[in-house]
Amino acid sequence: MVTRSLQVQVYSLAFFTYFGFYVSREPYSLVKMTLLKTWAPFNGPDGWLLLGLLDTAGLATYAIGIFIVGYLCEKFNCKHVLIIGCFAAGITTIFYGMANYWNVHNYWYFLVFRMLNGFAEAFGYPTLIKMLDHYFCHEVARDFIMTAFGSCKFLGIIIGCVISSLSVSFSDKWGTCFILCGLVLIAIGVLDMFLLPSLPPNSAPLVDETTPILANKDQKDVSSTNEAENVKEPQDGTAPIIQTDGQTSETRQQENLGNKETLLEALRLPGIIEYAIHLFFVKLSVYVLYYWIPTWFESLTLQGVQISYVLSCWFTAVWGLGGCVGTLLIGLAVYLTELYGVFSTAFAALASVFILSLYWYSTLSTASLVIFLVILLCVGITQNGPYSLASACMPSAINRMQTGRNEKLVGMATGIIDGFGSVGAIFGPLSGAIILQWTTYGWGLVFLLVAVSMFVAASVLSRQVYLESKRCRAELEEVNSEEI
Repeated sequence: MVTRSLQVQVYSLAFFTYFGFYVSREPYSLVKMTLLKTWAPFNGPDGWLLLGLLDTAGLATYAIGIFIVGYLCEKFNCKHVLIIGCFAAGITTIFYGMANYWNVHNYWYFLVFRMLNGFAEAFGYPTLIKMLDHYFCHEVARDFIMTAFGSCKFLGIIIGCVISSLSVSFSDKWGTCFILCGLVLIAIGVLDMFLLPSLPPNSAPLVDETTPILANKDQKDVSSTNEAENVKEPQDGTAPIIQTDGQTSETRQQENLGNKETLLEALRLPGIIEYAIHLFFVKLSVYVLYYWIPTWFESLTLQGVQISYVLSCWFTAVWGLGGCVGTLLIGLAVYLTELYGVFSTAFAALASVFILSLYWYSTLSTASLVIFLVILLCVGITQNGPYSLASACMPSAINRMQTGRNEKLVGMATGIIDGFGSVGAIFGPLSGAIILQWTTYGWGLVFLLVAVSMFVAASVLSRQVYLESKRCRAELEEVNSEEI
């Protein structure tokens, strides 16, 4: 039997684990200016492009890894897959930082470990989402639970920035922050090894006790099926796992056809294409700032003070704090109203305004540091709220509103929306690098790209806003008629 305390344990460890993955990612964006100034081959004329290609390579292997890890989750124990990912991501992060201690200046060294790290980072999201879906799929507040889970990303950014800023107090090497952040993720992997419950492969989401484990219109078919299958009871009290002794080629062909039909059915879900395009532009915008905003901070002078590496870390933490607040705000808003399109559009549109305001204000000679940080916080709130909502709960919400709950459609809808988002994430950092390397407009054009991307993300949901507004008016009229 799954108790509330077990749910709290799983959620806490899942939150803490994905937080650790983001801690280990943060140094890659924080040390860019240091590399551009002091470390070959990045301090040459092509430094911006070389760093952008590293980010793109890491994100590309991450996107490939997502599909592979999704398959591994269905074949092996999710807990074991997750722990391997924690160790692999932590170790590759450490080796990247060791280039500073070993005086490595070979670009291929950085490229190989950046790609290996991107692949290892992919072990976190699919495994943790499967665990959370297993334990929370029937919770009334599931949308808020899953969206709130996204705040761990930004908490990881904050702590990663703090660790990176403090590392300079006892070391003058840029590689130290990589080593420390990698060790944090490895330590979390050890913690999961002892405390995280196992989730066997092919485990079905938990169901109500009143729901039959095997539902079939013909009871005779169920009996004959049970004779050909072994039903094994897991040790952790979850729903039984059905394991078949064999599978004919005809059955496999039917399953392949079923997968194709599931994809087509998922694509026909109202709103899924719009939210997929929405997440593409949101993640493009978010990832440009995520990978380049610390470098931009170090190019600024505010109130006569040149922003240092340490201040850049703390400024980035403010942006991450905004992400935490925005994630919780939009999650609570849609939980209370179910107006997904309205709040996604409002946040994205406001983000485009705040992004342009942030850059414009930074160019003023009379710019106040306090006002600058307030605008930066607003950017984090409005930009990252739609990101967490679209990636964490929209596939399930779209499917639930249309079909009740179809497990295959949830997975397929997640793949469609996150797949589009991953493409946007890949193009984001590279776009920033190309602008900075080959144009004379520099940061101004980068921020214009980020703002326009958020505006387009808001625009593509205009039909959803109309439909949700229409639904609200109909519900309000119905309530008024009942009162009369």
